[in-house]
Amino acid sequence: MPDEKWYIGECKPTRERTIRKLLEKSYEVYVASLKETKVYASRNRREVETVVIPGKIFIHTTEAHLWEILLDYPGVYRFMINRAASDREKGKRVFAYVRDEEMQQLQYVLNNAPNPVTITTQQLSLGQKIEITRGPLIGLKGELAHIENTSYIVLKMEMGERNYILTEISVQDIRPIDP
Repeated sequence: MPDEKWYIGECKPTRERTIRKLLEKSYEVYVASLKETKVYASRNRREVETVVIPGKIFIHTTEAHLWEILLDYPGVYRFMINRAASDREKGKRVFAYVRDEEMQQLQYVLNNAPNPVTITTQQLSLGQKIEITRGPLIGLKGELAHIENTSYIVLKMEMGERNYILTEISVQDIRPIDP
């Protein structure tokens, strides 16, 4: 459907996966998480899912269905509001959503990044626009940031407020692109 968007639902920080399981029967749902295999002392292997954005789930639906979700699934207690687009005087609220391109980039980075992925709301000083030319993130475009002598590729994501997704990248694996 053309008016479906990725809305951001809020829940308790430990309930994201449970709510995802309930909502998956009716909606497309995404929990920003990393999966890794851990090996324990007894040589047992176990796949562990670590949530990167705690307390947030992304639901691909229409705005009309948001109220149904709130009534039918008490684990989702509200949806984020875009305060910049809302009009307080008229009492009109606009729900915050993530564009499809940003959601695809988030999923791509979380599934393919060879280094840990961090999501922050801290203001970063960004530099040149770059594209990754080698490695598992080949083709990904973002901006370069240097933090404590380390180079990161940074993707911007609007989620009611500006969030930055960053992962460490080798300078040899990137090339500058024109803005």
